[in-house]
Amino acid sequence: MKSIAIALGAIAAACVYLFSQSTQEQLRVVALFVAGVSGLVAVAIAMELPGWKRAARATRTGRRVKGFIKLTVDRSDAESPTIVGRMKDGNAIWDLQFSKPIGWEPDSGDWPCEMVFLSGEPTPALVELEDGLLVPTRRSRRHLGGA
Repeated sequence: MKSIAIALGAIAAACVYLFSQSTQEQLRVVALFVAGVSGLVAVAIAMELPGWKRAARATRTGRRVKGFIKLTVDRSDAESPTIVGRMKDGNAIWDLQFSKPIGWEPDSGDWPCEMVFLSGEPTPALVELEDGLLVPTRRSRRHLGGA
């Protein structure tokens, strides 16, 4: 994934250079479009990459906690649904926000799951459901007490 983001960044930079050097209007428009699209995709990949790296590491070395998660899926924005979840384990409560899953979309409701933690981190690196995987974002939080 990192190499894809770097390649897209290089394509964006090359297109910006082509845009600045070209005198043909049509070529300038195409170069600017390709630069914008590839730059945005590179930034999106770079922002999600740390979460996916944590999730991959957690599948090999993580501590697993079974339980139920209450998922709420807001589909008001069809392109980017918001997926949040809440799970309780003893005195700890996790309020989790998830990145958009690849290849599937969960439904709202209470679901059996397994949270996978990396040692020393307060929030899970991965939540495994029967239908697929959810990767928490940096906005996820852990609370202590009965809130």
